[in-house]
Amino acid sequence: MYHPEGNTGLSADNMKEQRRFNQEFYDSKAWKKVSRLYMASRNYVCERCGGVAVICHHKQYLTPANINNPDITLSFDNLECLCKDCHNKEHFMKNNKAVLDENGNMIGVKESAAMQDYRQAVKSLERITGKEDEQ
Repeated sequence: MYHPEGNTGLSADNMKEQRRFNQEFYDSKAWKKVSRLYMASRNYVCERCGGVAVICHHKQYLTPANINNPDITLSFDNLECLCKDCHNKEHFMKNNKAVLDENGNMIGVKESAAMQDYRQAVKSLERITGKEDEQ
């Protein structure tokens, strides 16, 4: 069952498997090379606040469905140089936030990390149960 503080309903074993799966990618030579090149190309400057960047972040989060797609995992277009604070805000944001244009008009919503995790879990369950085709 979904809980707004981040419990996606995934079992502890499934969460461990997801972490292991991601860690294999992040330990790969290809990722280490691309992330170093990207960070150097941005001079280790956080692309959100201008601070010192220490993390090469994927804008589109990695999932079992896209982990083998180099257009997502290794493309500069999907990477962002972030400082630790901006990275933590990205992944641990507890509430949805309004996205405003230059005139202050609401043009969208940035979902909280908990909501993103929940949606990802639902998609995974639908894929497993075959219910995504029914919609």
